[in-house]
Amino acid sequence: MLSLRLLGPLELSANGCELDLGGPRQRVVLAMLALNANRVTPIEQLIDAVWDNAPPTTARAQVQICISGLRRALANTGDSTQIRTITPGYLLEVKEHSLDTAQFNGLLTSARTHLNAERLTEAVGTLRSALALWRGPALAGVRSELVRRGAAKLEDARLGALIDRIRLDLALGRHEDVVGELSVLVKEHPLRERLYELLMLALYRSGRQAEALEVCREARATLMEELGIELSQSVRRLETSILNRDPTLDIEPPGQDIGRRDSISTTAGHPVVPRRLPPSIADFTGRQPQLAEIKRVLIDGHADEAHHGMRIVAIYGKGGVGKSTLALRAAHELREVYPDGHLYCDLSSPDGHDPVRESLAKHLRALGVASNDIPDDKAERVELYRSRTANKQVLVVLDGATSESQVVPLLPTGPGSAVIATSRTPLSALPGARLISIDVFGIDDGLEMLSKVIDSKRLADEYDNAVELVTLCGGLPLAIRIAGARLASRPHWRIGTLVDRLRSSTRRLDELTFRCMALRSNISLSYGMLPPSARALFRRFSLLATPDFPAWTAAPLLDIDPLEASEMVERLVEAQLLDTVQYPGEKVRYRFHDLIRVFAAEKLADEESREERFNAVERLLGAWLARAEHSHAVEYGGHYTILHGNAPRWDGARELERIDPMGEPIEWLEAERHSLVAAVHLAAEYQLTEACWDLALAAVTLFEVKGRFDEWRETANCALIATQAAGNRRGHAAMLYSLGTMQLFQNRLADAEKCFASALELFEAVGDEHGCALVTRNAATVDRMRGSHSRLTRRYQTALESMRKVGDPVGEAHILQSLAKLRIDNGQPDEAHEMLKTALDRFRQAGYLRGEAQALTRFAELYLLTNDPERAHNTLNRALRIIRDIGDKIGEAHALCRLGVARQRTGRLDNAETALQYALSLAQQTGQRMVAGQAHYTLAQIALVRGRSSACADHAELAHELFTELGSVIWRAKALILRSDVHQSLGDNDSAAEALDQAVALLDTVKSAEANRLREEIARCRSDTACGHSAPTHRSA
Repeated sequence: MLSLRLLGPLELSANGCELDLGGPRQRVVLAMLALNANRVTPIEQLIDAVWDNAPPTTARAQVQICISGLRRALANTGDSTQIRTITPGYLLEVKEHSLDTAQFNGLLTSARTHLNAERLTEAVGTLRSALALWRGPALAGVRSELVRRGAAKLEDARLGALIDRIRLDLALGRHEDVVGELSVLVKEHPLRERLYELLMLALYRSGRQAEALEVCREARATLMEELGIELSQSVRRLETSILNRDPTLDIEPPGQDIGRRDSISTTAGHPVVPRRLPPSIADFTGRQPQLAEIKRVLIDGHADEAHHGMRIVAIYGKGGVGKSTLALRAAHELREVYPDGHLYCDLSSPDGHDPVRESLAKHLRALGVASNDIPDDKAERVELYRSRTANKQVLVVLDGATSESQVVPLLPTGPGSAVIATSRTPLSALPGARLISIDVFGIDDGLEMLSKVIDSKRLADEYDNAVELVTLCGGLPLAIRIAGARLASRPHWRIGTLVDRLRSSTRRLDELTFRCMALRSNISLSYGMLPPSARALFRRFSLLATPDFPAWTAAPLLDIDPLEASEMVERLVEAQLLDTVQYPGEKVRYRFHDLIRVFAAEKLADEESREERFNAVERLLGAWLARAEHSHAVEYGGHYTILHGNAPRWDGARELERIDPMGEPIEWLEAERHSLVAAVHLAAEYQLTEACWDLALAAVTLFEVKGRFDEWRETANCALIATQAAGNRRGHAAMLYSLGTMQLFQNRLADAEKCFASALELFEAVGDEHGCALVTRNAATVDRMRGSHSRLTRRYQTALESMRKVGDPVGEAHILQSLAKLRIDNGQPDEAHEMLKTALDRFRQAGYLRGEAQALTRFAELYLLTNDPERAHNTLNRALRIIRDIGDKIGEAHALCRLGVARQRTGRLDNAETALQYALSLAQQTGQRMVAGQAHYTLAQIALVRGRSSACADHAELAHELFTELGSVIWRAKALILRSDVHQSLGDNDSAAEALDQAVALLDTVKSAEANRLREEIARCRSDTACGHSAPTHRSA
C-alpha cells in the first residue's frame, strides 16, 4: 500500500518501506504536486517552486526529468497512484487513503459532522485522530518558497484543529486535562489571543481564578509590548466575567433525554381510526438532527400539553431537498403517539383545482363521514372537519403547501393533535409553528444515499467518481436519486460515464431526468409561482459567475429602486430559489444552488434577448465601477494614483447606500473581492473593455493592501487580453502598469521593468501624462531596488513634476518618500527629513492613512540612521496602530522588520526576535522577499551577538540567498560581511577573508555612499585583524 505523507518531513513509502525521492528538485516537484493532489499543477508553477524567479533556460526540461524520476518511483510500487500529463502541466492522481493531508481534511469534516449533531465526544476523538497524523512541521526540509507557503497553510489548519479540540474538551468538562497543554501553546504562540482565552477559562473552571487573571495580565503585557495593541473585546469580557465569578462560565449540566415513551399519554380511540400515511422510503438517509427536533417538539411534554393546544412543525426547503421524505419518516416514527389516526394530503395543485377543498373531503371520509354527508360549501366542510377532530389526538401531514392560507383550514382542533407541514417557503405566519429548515446533503450523506440506490461495491470501486457525482448533483437528494436510478437501470454503465455527461452544465438538467422523475419540472414549479419582475431577476442573477453576491446587485440588474430590488431578492429566498449565506463579521449574501443556477441560465437564454442581457450587464458593471471608484477615493482622499476609463456608471449607484452602506472601503472591497474578480471577467466576456480595465485597476486598491496577488494577476491578465483584442491602447497600458506594479511588490524586478517600459511607450503615444508619471515613478523604484543610481534621480524628478502638474498630491508624496530614502542611504538626513515632512503633510491633507503609515515607517529609518532608536521605536508603534486599523499586511511586515531593528539597537534582543519572526511570517505570507531577507539578516546579527553561531549561519545564508535572487547588491554584500563575522567567530579566518573578498568585489560594482561606507568598514576590519585585533564587521553594516 502506498503512502504519501506531507504532515511532517516529505515521505513516500510503499508497504511500509520508504522510497528514495531523489534530489532536492525532485522533492520540491513532488511536494508541489502533492499540495495540489488530484488537480492540475501548471509546469510554470513547478518551475517557480524549484527556482523561484530565476529559472535556467533548461528549467522545463529539468522539471520533465524530475517527473520521469517520480513516475519510475511510483511505478515500482504497484499502486494506482500516477502522475498524468494534462495541459498546462501535471496531475498527481492519488487516492484519499494514500495521502495524509486528504485523511486529515476528511477527519476534520467528520468532526464537524459530529459537532453539528452534538456528538461532542465523537468530535473530540475524530480531531485527535486527525492531529495524530502529524509527524512534525509540514514538509520539513523541502527548500522552496512556494512549498513553504503551502506548508504554512497546513500548519494553520493544524493549529485550528488543535484549538477546536481543546475547545471541545473544555465543553466536556476536561478543563484540568488541558491546562498544561494550553500553557505550552501560549508560549509557542504568544500572539494568539484565542489560546490565552481558552487557558483563562480552563484555569477558572479548575478553581484557579487568580492564575486565570494572571494569564490575562500576561497576555495584555505581551500584546502591548510586542505589537502595541490592546486585548480584544472577547478576552476583556472573559476577564470581567472571571472577576465577577459569572455563573455562565460554569459548565451547563447535561440535558435530559427527549422522546421518552413513559412520558407519553394516550386516550381511547374512536371506532374510526384513519391510517392514511403514504409509506416511508426504506433508503431514508441523514436528517437525524432535524428528525430529532421534530420528535422533540411533537413528543416532549405531550401529556402536559394535551389539554392546552395543538403543535405544528413546518418544514421548508428548496424543491427536491427531501421535505416530504423527512415529514413522512417523522410521522411514521410518531404513529404510536397519536392513537386517533394519521391523515395526509398533497396540497400541490398543478392542474388548477382547489387542493384545500378536495383535501377536506378526503379527510372527512377518512374520519367516517359518508360522501353524501360532506357539504358542498367549503366553509361548512371546515366546520365539520373541526368538529370531527375536536376531541381527538390525530397527526396530520400537509405536504407541498404554498401558503399559510392553505394550511389553516386543515388544522385539527384537538388539543393533543399535531401537524407536520412542508413548503418551499417558510410558513412563518402560522401561529405557534416550529420552523425547521433543511438543506442539501453533504458528501457523506450523499454517498450514503447513493449506496442505497446502487450496489455499494459499485460505489466503492469508483469512489472518486461517486464523490464527483454527488458534487455535480449539488447534494440535492432528488438529483442524487435520479442519478442513482439511472445507474441502477444501466448496470453496464460506469459511474464515471454519468459523471462525464453531467459535467456539461448545458446538459445537466437533461441528464437528471428518469421516467417519472425530472429535476427541471421540479424547479419550474417554484419559478412559475413568481411575479414577472422576480422571474427576470432570477434569470439575470445567473450572469453573476461568483459563489455568492450581495443584494444590491439586483437594483442595476432590473434598473429599479434599491429598496424595491431588495424585496425582490427576498421573494427569491422565500421561494427557495436563492440561498442566504453569512460569513463571520460580514453582511448577508446570496447564492444559487448549482442546479438552480443552471436552470436560471437556461431561462435567461430562452426568455431574454442579447440586447436585454447586454444592457443588464452594462448597468451592473456601471454600479460596480461607481462603488469601487468611490472606495478608492475614500481610501486615498481623492482620485489619486489611479486612472479611470470612460465606461458609463449606473445612475442609481449612490442610492445603493440605503441598502448596503459601504463603511470602511478596504473592508468593503475585501468582502466583495470574488465578485469584483467575476465582474472583470464578465466585462471581458461582453467586450465592455473600458469597464474591464477600469474595474481591474480599481481593484488594485484592495489587492496591494491585502497582498492578494493571485486575484491581482488574474484580473490584470484578463483585462490585458481584452484591451489588446479591442485595440484599446490606454487600457492596455494601464494593465501593463498594473502587472508591473504587482511584480514590483513581489520583487520580480526584471519582469516589472519590461511591463513598465511597454506601458510608458503606450501612455506617451496616447498622451496620458498621469499614466506616464505613475509608470515612471515605479520604474524608478525598480532602479532603486537594483542599485541602478545613474537614471534613478532623473526618473523620480520627471515623475514628481508630472504629478504636481496633473494635481496628484498622493503620487507626489510617494515620490518624495522614495527620494528621502535615497538621501537616507547617502547619509543626508537633513534633506531626507524635509522631504518626509512634506510627504507626511500631503498624506495627512488627503486623509490617506496608508501613506501616513508609510511616511512614519520611513521616518523611523531616518531615526535609526541618526542613532535615535527610541524615537524610531515610538514612531513605528504609531505607524503600526494605523496599519492594523486598515489591515495593511504588507505595511505591517515592513514596519515590524524596522521595529525589530530598533529593539536590537536598544538591547531588547528577545523583543527584537519576536518582532522579526512575526515580520518574517507576514513577509512569507504576502510574498515580500526583501523584507524576509532583511528579517533573516537582523536575526542573524542577534544570533551572532548571543553566541549562537549555527543559527546565525542559517539566517545569514537564507538572507544571502534572497538578496541574490532579488539582485540587491548592497544587501548581498552586507550578508557576505555577516558571513565573514560568523567564520571569524568560529576561528576560520581563511573563510572569513574569502567572504570579505566577495563582498568587496560586489561593492566595487556600485557607486553610492552606502557602498563606500561598507568598503571603508571592511578596510578597517582588515587593518584591525592585521594588528591582532578582532571586531565583528556587522556592527556598522
